[in-house]
Amino acid sequence: MNLYQDKFQDIHECRDQYMASQKVCNELGLRFGRCTDDAKAELKEKGINDPSSAQLKKAIDRIKEEYHVIIFLYKSDKS
Repeated sequence: MNLYQDKFQDIHECRDQYMASQKVCNELGLRFGRCTDDAKAELKEKGINDPSSAQLKKAIDRIKEEYHVIIFLYKSDKS
């Protein structure tokens, strides 16, 4: 979580570093943005009260992807 884009660092290079950090976290078993309760609540808002395992997995994966996008944008150089 200490990864930030350097002032003159290319955004692609920063993205590559972020993705490498994400892979390390996955290998270590660290999970970010994989909350089943959040996915179930989101599906319930859409009218799906008893989601299948495939629906739940898809919702969890989408939430995880959104979470990583938000982190990456937060960590990028704003200038």
